[in-house]
Amino acid sequence: MTRTRDTGEQVLSAGTAIFVNVTIFLAMALAGLAVDEPEEPQYVMAAMVELPRLGETEPDPKALPRIVKPPAPPPPETDAVSLSREREEELEKTRKKKEAEKRKLDEERRRLEKKRKRDEARKKRTEDRNRRKLLMAEALEDIDDDPRAEDEAPGFKQGHKLGRSTDPNSLRNKQVYAALVSAVLQRQFEVPATIAAEVRSRLVVEVFFKIDKNGKVRGQPKVVKSSGNTFFDRAAERTVKRFGPGSGLRVPLPTDKKLKATILRDGIRARMKGR
Repeated sequence: MTRTRDTGEQVLSAGTAIFVNVTIFLAMALAGLAVDEPEEPQYVMAAMVELPRLGETEPDPKALPRIVKPPAPPPPETDAVSLSREREEELEKTRKKKEAEKRKLDEERRRLEKKRKRDEARKKRTEDRNRRKLLMAEALEDIDDDPRAEDEAPGFKQGHKLGRSTDPNSLRNKQVYAALVSAVLQRQFEVPATIAAEVRSRLVVEVFFKIDKNGKVRGQPKVVKSSGNTFFDRAAERTVKRFGPGSGLRVPLPTDKKLKATILRDGIRARMKGR
């Protein structure tokens, strides 16, 4: 009896335990259904791609890729300052060198210019001296007058009526100078074309005029011995006037001081020929 009762209690206890466990399981299942399931994380897939270069010419697909050398790292600040200073010093040396060369070239140019001017002045003096010698030689050749044919003047039998000097040598000096002036005027004399060649070859005219200290004719020239042809005489006067102020021509002055003073005071008498 007792054993039967114990068995019933054990069965009852086992059933109660099973009921309790089933109840707890069901409660847990219901609780799990009531909770929201967590969302799964979203993943973005990315990949590194090389963008094509803009251009009209397409690259050769068989060509090897161009390898670009990376730039060198910048030098340290101290090195950069040192290089900059060295560069400035080098530029300064170059500038000074160029300035020295330029000064040297300028000095050489000035020296050559001075030498050229000296040579030109020397050449001009030589040409003037030779020209004076030539004119003097031509003037001496033109002295073909017999002084005794001139009108006698007080002082010397062979003197000139316009002369005032008492120096015996002044006559010869004045004749030589007059011949020189005549040769200078003859070079500028233009015989009128209306005069026939056979006629003008025999024509000779003498013109008197005065000059200043610069060798310029002053006043009006005067025919003192006519050629007999009015056109020829007027042409001679025009030739003398060409040596007046404002022109590039001038009458040479005598080198002798006394003769020069006499010429400037009394004037000169020159001759022009038609030949």
